[in-house]
Amino acid sequence: MSVVVEALAREVGAVGAALRKLSRASWGAPTRCEPWTVRELVAHMARGAVRIREMIAADAIDDEPEKDGVTYFQVDLEAEAPAIAARAADYAEEIGDGPAVVAFWDEQWSRALRAARASRPESVHPTPFGTMRIEEYVRTRVLEVTVHHMDMDEAIGHAAHPDARALAITADVLRGLLGTDLRPIGMDDVRFVLTGTGRAALTDEETSYLGPLATRFPLIR
Repeated sequence: MSVVVEALAREVGAVGAALRKLSRASWGAPTRCEPWTVRELVAHMARGAVRIREMIAADAIDDEPEKDGVTYFQVDLEAEAPAIAARAADYAEEIGDGPAVVAFWDEQWSRALRAARASRPESVHPTPFGTMRIEEYVRTRVLEVTVHHMDMDEAIGHAAHPDARALAITADVLRGLLGTDLRPIGMDDVRFVLTGTGRAALTDEETSYLGPLATRFPLIR
């Protein structure tokens, strides 16, 4: 099992464990990913498992990939946001209430991780934004689950506690998008992920250090 798939498995497992403890009220709590509730946010994350299986099930391509885990996100995701939000809401309605979402989460991610472990990481397949190696696509799912796990924690009043390796993979993708490393000025990976995805604003010190690069924040919305 690759390091990337292993990190995804741990992060998925942590989310699953948290879901089992949610109260009925927590499922309907608003999130900073407006207009999603926690239930809709989790449904969106679960869709990532389906995407992995769909990618692996598609015929492999005998050519160099068009995208990697960084360039995958170099698209206008903001323009896609309304459609993504609507799909998540519809998906949540199809799945059902909290217990149904937990069951769906367990089943879909179990199947996706099994498929990822059985695949060749270097195999190239189609994705929504271009052809990619399987391991590189899994990196994008690590980012999605890690960031939205942090969103879920915020919504239910918990401190962010992503898996350390999943957090590092997520931050590495964002560093690739930015082209520099903010750890030398004391920005840890949790804060970098929050600022890099628009969930927190840059401080004056961070803005000064970044110079013109500050205008590129958020790196992903």
